[in-house]
Amino acid sequence: MKQTLSDRLFSVFAYAVLILFTLFCILPFLLMVIGSFTEESELIVNGYTLFPKSFSIAAYKALLHSDALYNGYGITIIITVAGTITALCISAMLAYSLANKRNVLQTPFLLFCYLPMLFSGGIIPFYIVVSQWLHLQNTIWALILPLLCQPFLVFLLVSFFRTVPEELEEAARIDGANEMRVFFQIILPISKPILASVGLFYALYYWNDWYMGLMFIDNEKLFPLQLILRRMVSNMEAAKNLIPASAAISTVAPTYGVRMATTVLTIGPIILLYPMLQKYFVKGLTVGAVKG
Repeated sequence: MKQTLSDRLFSVFAYAVLILFTLFCILPFLLMVIGSFTEESELIVNGYTLFPKSFSIAAYKALLHSDALYNGYGITIIITVAGTITALCISAMLAYSLANKRNVLQTPFLLFCYLPMLFSGGIIPFYIVVSQWLHLQNTIWALILPLLCQPFLVFLLVSFFRTVPEELEEAARIDGANEMRVFFQIILPISKPILASVGLFYALYYWNDWYMGLMFIDNEKLFPLQLILRRMVSNMEAAKNLIPASAAISTVAPTYGVRMATTVLTIGPIILLYPMLQKYFVKGLTVGAVKG
C-alpha cells in the first residue's frame, strides 16, 4: 500500500521524536561515564562535559584498590541471584493461588497481601522482628528475606494468571495432573514474559539495596556492594571537608569522579542483564496455546 504525503510526514515526525527521546535518555549516561574518567580539578572548575580536556582513572583506582569492593560484589551477586530466584518462586505460587477461583480463601488472602501496600508497622518493629525474633542479625538471610515478597509484584502476577485460559488447566486435570504439576508444567512455561519482568524488578531491588545491610549487618565481610560504595563516597566527602579550600583542587580525593565511577560500577551488570530479558517483554507465549 502506497503511503500518502501525510503518512510520510507523520513517520518522519515520529522517528524524530523517538531519536530525540533516545538522546535525552542516553546523554546523562554518557556524561556520567565520561565524568568518571575526567580529572577532578576539571570537574570542579568546568563541571561535566562530553569533551573534557584531561582524562584520569584516579576515581576507579580509588574504588578498586580495596579487596572489600570485590567481596561486596560477591555478596551482592549471591543475594541477587538467590533472592531473585526464591522471591520469584514464592511470589508466583502465591499469585497463582490468589488468582485461582477455586481457592475458598481467595478474598482474605487478597486483603492480607493488599494491606501491606497501604500500611507499615514501622522501622522499630521491623528491626525487632528481623534481628531478635528471627535472629537474622549479621547473616546473609537478613539481606534476602525482608525483600522476599513484594505485594505490588504479586498483584502483577495475579493479573497475568487471571488471563490464562481455564481450558489449559481443565485439560491437564482431566489427564490426571495435580495442582503442583499444573502449576509447574502448564502455567509457568507460558508465563515467561511476566516472570522475566517481575524477576528483573526483584533483581533491581536486591542489587540496589543498601538499607538492609545498614540496619542488620555489622560484619564487614557481609557488606553488600551498595553499602560499601556508599561508605567510600561518604569517607571521601568527609576527607574533602577537612582539607583547606586553598589546597582543595590540588590535593582533594576525586570525590565527584568517584560518584560517577560508583554509578558506572553499580549499574553495569543490570545493563547487561536487561538485553537477555527484553525478548520476553514483547513476546506473548499464550498466543495459540488454546485451539478452538
